[in-house]
Amino acid sequence: MNTPTHLLVAAAVLAKAPNDPSKPARGHYLLILLGGLMPDMAIFVMFAWERLIAGVSENDLWRDVYWQEPWQTLVAIGNSAPLYALLLLGAKLFRLPLLAVFSIAALLHLMLDFPVHHDDAHPHFWPLTDWRFHSPLSYWDHNHFGGIVSLVELTLAVVLIIVLWRRFAARPVRIALGLALITYFAVPVYFTLMIG
Repeated sequence: MNTPTHLLVAAAVLAKAPNDPSKPARGHYLLILLGGLMPDMAIFVMFAWERLIAGVSENDLWRDVYWQEPWQTLVAIGNSAPLYALLLLGAKLFRLPLLAVFSIAALLHLMLDFPVHHDDAHPHFWPLTDWRFHSPLSYWDHNHFGGIVSLVELTLAVVLIIVLWRRFAARPVRIALGLALITYFAVPVYFTLMIG
């Protein structure tokens, strides 16, 4: 799935409304977003380094560089369910609620990615195994129902944006939600122009 969807799901599941008497501290909100982002962090770092600093073309980046080291190991670490499960266990044992929401948000990300990655499947059980589930579905590849999956994802994103818009009245949150919606149109346009 696309990273904004992971952030929206994590926020919808874990972030409580500000008027809720059991409202979490601001740190909870930040760690919810960081947890939802963390499995994709190596990909963002790779993109920034390879495209902006090394000058690698978009085609070479996704067809070659992405599949090389150290990027595959860094992506494996960021997408490791056992590592996040250990973090969650530690958070529960040592009563660290901020670490718990971070871990849960990351695990939600992995659960949503698992069924929609075909050729680009992640080793979600690393370091225990390098096995990858190559789903028959893909969130982007039209050879594996990417058109249908992306429509389902867009629908989910719009529903979550509406839910979060109603839950949070703060202007910065609503601006962020509007920007999230824009990414669902801007990212495909970018890739169409850059990769063709």
